[in-house]
Amino acid sequence: MEKDLVEFYYHFHNEQHYFLCHDILEEAWKSEPKFTKRDPIVSLILLATGCYHYRRENYKGAKRSFQKALNIVLECSSAQISMLGIIGEDYVEALKGLIFKSEHLYPFTPVAIPLTPIMITNIKRYYPDYRITPYVVESNIIKNHHIYRDRTEVIKARAIAMNERKKKRE
Repeated sequence: MEKDLVEFYYHFHNEQHYFLCHDILEEAWKSEPKFTKRDPIVSLILLATGCYHYRRENYKGAKRSFQKALNIVLECSSAQISMLGIIGEDYVEALKGLIFKSEHLYPFTPVAIPLTPIMITNIKRYYPDYRITPYVVESNIIKNHHIYRDRTEVIKARAIAMNERKKKRE
């Protein structure tokens, strides 16, 4: 899981590739034997989702995601939060700020997750060029990733699930 967090933080801060960040942590989270929607890592998944919406000016979707992220983190212990390599109190304040900004339609600005010094060291071990990009990355492929991604596997999985539900009804 730590390598997944390192990769998440790198792409979140360097590239602002929030869609990819969501996918990285969602896959790691779902690979755990027992996972729930209240796990602390889900807060980061929702943060990435909220940032993706916010940058695309979907303020309502952004606020909803940020609020859910905050609700989860408020239910977690400080030990659970520190396992993510983040400074819990600062993270809570950052989420509250994002909720306020998206609710009041402030323009998107890059988000800096308050990481612990140990996590920053770990990231730099894998990614020496790690930094927090201070400007909004405007790459169309990153900003509108949902349009350009390959959905073949998603479509197959949905068809299989639909067939399974149909069989159960019969």
